[in-house]
Amino acid sequence: MLRKADTSAVWAIVASLVLFFIGGLLTTVVPPMVDKSWGKPFANSDPAKGPTGHLAKLNEQQLQGRAIYVREGCWYCHTQQIRTLLADTKRYGWKGVDAPISTPDEFVYDTPHMFGTKRTGPDLARIGGRYDTQWHRTHFRNPRDLVKGSIMPAFPWIVNDPKEFTALVAYMQTLGRAKDWRPANDYEK
Repeated sequence: MLRKADTSAVWAIVASLVLFFIGGLLTTVVPPMVDKSWGKPFANSDPAKGPTGHLAKLNEQQLQGRAIYVREGCWYCHTQQIRTLLADTKRYGWKGVDAPISTPDEFVYDTPHMFGTKRTGPDLARIGGRYDTQWHRTHFRNPRDLVKGSIMPAFPWIVNDPKEFTALVAYMQTLGRAKDWRPANDYEK
């Protein structure tokens, strides 16, 4: 039968599709069926089991900020997941502490999920508490004032609308805060 795939394009396509669907099932459908923790919000109080903390639902203001984040298309360029790569954990860490790898239980309340796949801008999964409100104000007004060579567009209409700006910053300050991983809770407000 495999010999037919060597000589027949139809067999090769069929065999490829069968293997593709088996791979898809094994990597996307089976894991959540086997590991039931994927559907539960993150909660850990035992430091021996990794970062402690718990995932809280967003309040109304944070939800409004999230809606602005979606509306402005921030997720087209920014991902929200620390991958299992050493480079990710080092780059998005804080003061010598590696950022914890993102886990499915950190995103159970997200609809839609904004993991993203295109990393034009930096990953924002652990951005919460990294910068204060003034930093965000300056960054949204003109990103190049803080990050030389940044290709991020300016968002002055958000900065000029106090309600929207406050909501967006409130949302961004929640990103990655379910896990208490930074030394001495060193978070900006």
